[in-house]
Amino acid sequence: MIDLDEDDLRQMCTESSFDRGERYFEEGRVRIKEATTARVKAVVSGTDDYNVEIELGDDELSGECDCPYDLDGLCKHIVATFLAVIRNDGEIEPLMNKSSYELEDTEQLLKRADPDALRSFLLSEMEQRADLRNRFKAVFGKKGEGRSLNDYKAEAESLYDEVEHHGYVPYGEDVEFSSLSDLAELYNQKGDFLEAAKIYQALSEVIAEKMDDVDDSDGNYGEEFTDSLDAFTDCISTAGLDSNDRRPYIKYLFDRYLLGDPDYFQDDYSEALDKLCSEEADRRYWKDLLEPHMPGEIPSEKDWGHHHDAIELVSMMLDLLLKLGEKDEFYGLIEKYYRASHDLCLRYAEKLLADGAKAKAQEVAEEGVAIFEDHLTKKLRDFLSRIYKDSDPKKYRDTLQSLFLQSGDWQYYGPLKTASKSEEWQERLGKLLAHFAENRSDWSGRSKLIDIYLKEKMYDQALTEVLAKRSLSTLRQYQNDLAFLYPEQYFNVYRELIIPFADKDTGRKHYQEVVSYLNRMKGIEGYEGAVSEIVGRLRIEHRRKPAFIDEMKEL
Repeated sequence: MIDLDEDDLRQMCTESSFDRGERYFEEGRVRIKEATTARVKAVVSGTDDYNVEIELGDDELSGECDCPYDLDGLCKHIVATFLAVIRNDGEIEPLMNKSSYELEDTEQLLKRADPDALRSFLLSEMEQRADLRNRFKAVFGKKGEGRSLNDYKAEAESLYDEVEHHGYVPYGEDVEFSSLSDLAELYNQKGDFLEAAKIYQALSEVIAEKMDDVDDSDGNYGEEFTDSLDAFTDCISTAGLDSNDRRPYIKYLFDRYLLGDPDYFQDDYSEALDKLCSEEADRRYWKDLLEPHMPGEIPSEKDWGHHHDAIELVSMMLDLLLKLGEKDEFYGLIEKYYRASHDLCLRYAEKLLADGAKAKAQEVAEEGVAIFEDHLTKKLRDFLSRIYKDSDPKKYRDTLQSLFLQSGDWQYYGPLKTASKSEEWQERLGKLLAHFAENRSDWSGRSKLIDIYLKEKMYDQALTEVLAKRSLSTLRQYQNDLAFLYPEQYFNVYRELIIPFADKDTGRKHYQEVVSYLNRMKGIEGYEGAVSEIVGRLRIEHRRKPAFIDEMKEL
């Protein structure tokens, strides 16, 4: 009996994934290809045929699948495969036993084989298979006797050949990098961490260099890059190098950061530097590398690329100064640059407040609100609201009002109303309503206006705005709030809109949407008969559309 627990499996996936995986298993969609006591390989038929490999160790249930699933937990294909192992153990165990017998037979053959013949056989096989030759060298070679970085890069580049179409990798075609990552793991197991690091360096560089030739819409290559760079950094950290020997690797990561090709990987290099520079000597060397690149002035936001790069360099230096305990130098640097960036301004204010300089923190944040455009000041205003709450109630209320008008975020509405006396609240409410009324041509403005009316129990005004929109989706959105108060007005607008909406398009998806609106109309008490009349009319007018007639059966 295979010792796996379905309750444990349920904990490793969503309820939906488990239910769908169970259905796939029961429908016979799982085809076991290989089974050993360590792992099972299967093909699971779904939208396409997906390759699944699950591990059967004592640790947490795990598996890999080449489907595009990117949500929490195990996908339904992995679940289906585990269920095939758990519930069909009578079929799986013979396969496992067969694999064990074959392994035992192979072991006996090895014991009986003539050493010279075995050597000749291995040489012949390795001559034809470079991957076997490389793995043999990783296991039996001496430390530091691996291949060059360029050799590894050439192998990584060759992996793209299998999926490239005219020099481009289309969406859904994923390069399989496991031949190199598995090789790196062999070197890790042998303790040759620098050779493993070289392999991961090659992988990360090739992935970065190839990004312009890849459709990475699902982020697979970005994840592969991050994993390779993380593994590279882990190898260097584990290698037991002293601070001087770590310097070339720190410089390598910093140079790659500066290269910024592609720029969306810069955060990965920055995080790798932070992880590798765990000692003060490392950080001081990193600081020495950074200093020549510090900007004299930060370019305007109109030159966004150079502006962003300069801000990132300043932020990197500020992080280093704090980790090195150089508080005076930190304050000198941020004082120089904070007016150039709302993020730096906020950081300056937060640091001042943390160090007990509340008045100065308030001054800096208020200056930022005055300097930067409104759409950039939300976090600064939020910071100020926390300071004003106890020290300046009037400014606190003004700031909450500005934040609500700026962001439309309800987290500011309740505190603003609570902090305002009745007469003052009516005045502020009038300003809020006027603001969103001016912007009612934008749906978000009208929606916010309706929502405020509902919060304040101004139902007549809310109804006027909802009906003026002349939209079925808007009627549906606010039906629970208003239809029971104004059933006749609400139903009449529904009735005016539903017939032309039904006529405007075809296709089952459209018909389903029409039926969903009709079901909502039936929910208005006292108008069930009127809905039946509308349905009868639609059946007559659309009698030549069998899909529509079919969808209306439930009505």
